Amino acid sequence: MNLETAKKERRNWTASPFKDQDLPAISHFFKKLYRGPGTYGTMDLFQWKIIDNYVNTGIINLVKDEDRIASTTSATPKSLYFMGERQPAAEIGDTYTDPNYQRQGIFSLLINQTTKDAMDSGIPFVYGTPNSQSLPGYEKKANYKIIPGINVRSLVFPLNLKPFIQKKSNWLVGKYIDLLFSTFVGIYFLTKRIITRSRVNQIEESKGIPEGWNDFWEKSRKVYDFIFSRDRNALVWRFFDNPNKYKFYILRQNDQIIGYLVYRIIYGEDVTKLIISDYLFLPGYESSLTVLLSKALQDALYANVTTINAWCPQSSLYFKVLKKFGFIARGDVPVICFQSAFASSLNTGCKVWHFTVSDSDNV
Repeated sequence: MNLETAKKERRNWTASPFKDQDLPAISHFFKKLYRGPGTYGTMDLFQWKIIDNYVNTGIINLVKDEDRIASTTSATPKSLYFMGERQPAAEIGDTYTDPNYQRQGIFSLLINQTTKDAMDSGIPFVYGTPNSQSLPGYEKKANYKIIPGINVRSLVFPLNLKPFIQKKSNWLVGKYIDLLFSTFVGIYFLTKRIITRSRVNQIEESKGIPEGWNDFWEKSRKVYDFIFSRDRNALVWRFFDNPNKYKFYILRQNDQIIGYLVYRIIYGEDVTKLIISDYLFLPGYESSLTVLLSKALQDALYANVTTINAWCPQSSLYFKVLKKFGFIARGDVPVICFQSAFASSLNTGCKVWHFTVSDSDNV
């Protein structure tokens, strides 16, 4: 079918699971459609998160027009701790449709089929973090709702105002305002570095998960009603097996692991972002996140980063630490889930949440 016909004709489309030989075509599909910063949807990414997933093989469903991919959706297996008990989970995402095939019911077809496939495989909790364009489709056509109580916020720490100012004023004004702001940030960083410097705190960049990690994890997770697994296997898969490159910092006190922070730098045409992908500390040490934030800030200044970004539930102790450090809350991150029986228990049982960017496998 040619594309002009596809635009006009509404067909009885069918969803089908991907095959390994589809990966090159899926990669080409995302290369053509993805407009965000950096790269996304490569063969390596889907090999990592779907085929080589540490929990189980994931799901990719496709709608094809003959040999042409019209739309995709995936479900990435995860491991959730809910009220102290381990539960299987899956993140639904990659819901992209070629503009030539939009408004033909394909989006809802794929979401509903992929959710059913996950549920049929024994996964009671299917969640996602859709953008503003996708969210209405999930809510109206697939029985997904925003999880009440989790209230994840997007936060930003600006370092370079030039790309934003020059869009609204001439380049010379932008240059001088940015120079003043950069000077302020430099002084701010030096102040933070002095405040957070401590002989008992030891920062190390880790190239792998160290010995004793699971002891740290077991102590950390017990204060949360809702937290995705961060045991050794989970973090090796998430950050060290990932085709993207991450910086992984561990903070020790008297040789004991008390916390960690992970980030990734994404380079765009005008804006370079340092995304704080994950962080977690022992109960009572949450304020020590400031030490590793100062280290990330130092790296960001050296890398000429435009903004540092993070996600955090507003009720979390870390939210107060991030705000005090200088992060600005910019907006809400909608965390949705399919309305299963398990979803009902979330609404009544959860009070203490932990959710970071790394709980979405996009960054």
